[in-house]
Amino acid sequence: MKKVALVGMAIISAITACEKPVEQTDHEVFFKIGNEYAFRFDDINLYDSSTHIIYFKDAQSEFKEVLQDSFAFFDKGDTIYTGAFYPGYSSYIPMGPIILSPPNMYGDHALRIEIWRDDKPDVRNTPRLIEILNEHGLLHSGLSGTVNFVELTGNQLSFGFTITNDDITDLMIIDINKTGPELFHYFTNGLYLRDQDHNEVFSSSIEHQTPVPWNSWKPEWLSTLKSGESVSFTINYPLETPVNPGEYRLLFEFPGLAYQVSKNELFQNHERIWLGDITLRKNIVIP
Repeated sequence: MKKVALVGMAIISAITACEKPVEQTDHEVFFKIGNEYAFRFDDINLYDSSTHIIYFKDAQSEFKEVLQDSFAFFDKGDTIYTGAFYPGYSSYIPMGPIILSPPNMYGDHALRIEIWRDDKPDVRNTPRLIEILNEHGLLHSGLSGTVNFVELTGNQLSFGFTITNDDITDLMIIDINKTGPELFHYFTNGLYLRDQDHNEVFSSSIEHQTPVPWNSWKPEWLSTLKSGESVSFTINYPLETPVNPGEYRLLFEFPGLAYQVSKNELFQNHERIWLGDITLRKNIVIP
């Protein structure tokens, strides 16, 4: 146990040592990695606020490296917020915004800012950042989702939800009606129910189907969701253990593609393939 603790402390110390303050004197810089890589607004393609992914106009070879710097967003030289690159292999749960490295799940043209702890407010969509992105025509709102119902019938749990395109662009999303539940659950862990003591009482038992090859994608898996439109889905889960009546916390991750999509494939005509994922949460009562 002491050895494990020492290893954990060593990892944390190594991460902390690499987090150097990001200095900024150029008022035209919007995003910066360490004190070496600086990006202005005209270097950026768009920012999806639903997944907190920043897309760049050009491929960035440095994204394939093991980045160990801090990063920051700026407004005319003033820091909006900062975060750090974080090794995905570590079991330590960091505070605040992070970008996983290595590997970067979005290739050499995009970076996703994540928060692993339930920080409130979420600085990634702070009003100041959203306003600046909107002013420069870079803000894209991506997807949102709502829980419609959970129904228990015999040995089956039916889960219904709705996905809405809040973006100004038509988006291509993974369609479970096209992939089937097995392939769909390769991209997501599916549905979870937890009781009031945070104990897991249900999770998906659907066996996932791996694409062939594993890092591929096909247009026929996707459907176009036009700007402002919504689509509803239902997933039927086998119920292996009874769920007792009561109040539960529901979590469901609606997935998109990630590393499978190259920079040149991101836009199909005028439609953007939506990358990343969103988590639907709701307190529900099962009678």
